[in-house]
Formats: sequence, C-alpha cells, structure tokens
Amino acid sequence: MSNPGDHPPAPGTPPEPEPWAAPSAWGAPTGQSPAPWQTPARGPDGTTPAVPPLPAPPAHTPQPGPVGQSMYGSRPASPQQDQGSYGQFTFPVMQRAKVEPTAVASVATALLGPVAIFLGALARTRIKRNRRRSMALAWTGIGLGSLFTIAWVLTTVVLAGNGTIDRLTESPQAGDVETARTVGASNVAVGNCIEFLPPGEQVGEVRLVPCAQSHIAQAISSHELTGDFPGAEAVAEEALATCEADVSAMENDSVPESGLTAWYLAPTEEAWDQGTTAILCLARGSTGPFDGDLLGG
Repeated sequence: MSNPGDHPPAPGTPPEPEPWAAPSAWGAPTGQSPAPWQTPARGPDGTTPAVPPLPAPPAHTPQPGPVGQSMYGSRPASPQQDQGSYGQFTFPVMQRAKVEPTAVASVATALLGPVAIFLGALARTRIKRNRRRSMALAWTGIGLGSLFTIAWVLTTVVLAGNGTIDRLTESPQAGDVETARTVGASNVAVGNCIEFLPPGEQVGEVRLVPCAQSHIAQAISSHELTGDFPGAEAVAEEALATCEADVSAMENDSVPESGLTAWYLAPTEEAWDQGTTAILCLARGSTGPFDGDLLGG
C-alpha cells in the first residue's frame, strides 16, 4: 500500500500546505549551527596530524647581573676623546682687614660710660675711612657705654638724694649748725650738738641739729694723741679722764639743772691707721636730752 505522499502531485495541482507547528520559545540562529567539538581535518592519507610539541626551555639560563645592570650585559663604553691635561694656577689671597684698635678700647672702657661712647663713635669713623673691620665691636662699646652711663647717673641721683655724697665729701665744721644733717662720726667738730647717740660701743655716723633744739650731747673739746695706737683700753681710759676734767670745768647758765655726764668719741685702731688720732669730749645730759648751746652761752 503506497503512501499518498510518496507520489508527486499531478501537474497543475497546488501543493498541500505543511501542518502548523508552535513556534519555539528560543529562536535558533539562522544558518547552520557549528558543532560543539570540531576535530582537525584529516590529511590525504586519512590520518589525523599530530599536535606540534611545545618549545623546550633553553639549555642555559643567563645569571642575573649586578643590580641596575641588564641581564644582557652593559653597553660598551663609548670611546672618549683625550681631553689633555692642564697645569695648576695660583692666585693672590686677599688679606683680612685689620681690627680697629679704638673699637676694642671702647669695649674695654665700658665701665667709664661716656669714654666708651666717645671711643665707639671714633671707631665707627675710622673703620669707614680706613676700611677696617670690627664695626659690630664699635657698636657694642657704644651700647655698653650708654648702659653704664645711665647706671652712673641713677646712682649719683640716689646717693645725692640720701646725703651719702655730702657725707663723703664733708669736712668738720666747728660751732652750731643751721640745719639738721647727718655726718660721719669722724667729722663731728667742737660746738656741734648731737641729736642722738646709739647704745652700742661703736658709731659710724651721727645726726647734728641746731643747739636750740633738743639734743642728747654737745662736743666741748678735742685732744690730739700721738705715737702708735696704744690699744683700745688705753685710749678709753685716757679719753674718760680727759673728758671728765673738761666737763667738770664747765660753769655757765646753759648747763642743765640735771647735770652733765662726761662722754667721748675715741678713734678705733682702723681709724687711727687712717689718720684720725683725736679724742672728742662730749657733755651729755645726765637724765636725757636738753637744749641750749653750752659753749655759746
């Protein structure tokens, strides 16, 4: 029994349509799909050619060269031209400028103040004119001289204000004083009235006041001693005996009713060596201060 599809259609008969088929969810690419694995083409003799072997590693591996050098070696050095040799030359050495001596002197005399300022200013002029060095030294002398000048001025003002300069430059003035002032014990003269005497055995300075004011003692006589220093006890004994006689001889209306006591100012060994060898006798109030001039009446 034959299949109708095995016979070709009669001429003039339209071809039968193909049965309908559902479209695939995934469309196949047009044309032929390549096989997942392809075998190499066979040779004319029908055998498969062999796969070429991998290249073998070199028989000798070059050792690495020094650090920074290529493993293939360094480039050959390029030939250098002969530069020839040059002889050495000498040249004169410049002499160092000399130090200005007045600049050094300005620093050395800084304690003198104005002298250092003058020398420093003179050094600046000489350095510029003579092309010498040590300009900084000259300025240092000027600066130090200025500082010491200010210090001397301030010291003088202070010493003058507290009377120290007057005491250092004073000389003994006999008789009554017009105004109160402080003097050294060695500068007390006959007739001076002393406001207060310290309780100690030694005194460096005392305060003089006009005799009309209240005072503790008055210098009434002075006695010069000669020879070498006889010792503190010998001087004290002679001073006391001499001054007691002088006080006892005083008889005038100015003597206080409470009476007077003999007192004295005697030089120490140090004062003796400095030329003060006189004993100064004082008439001291027996019960305290008094007023009036014992010598002026």
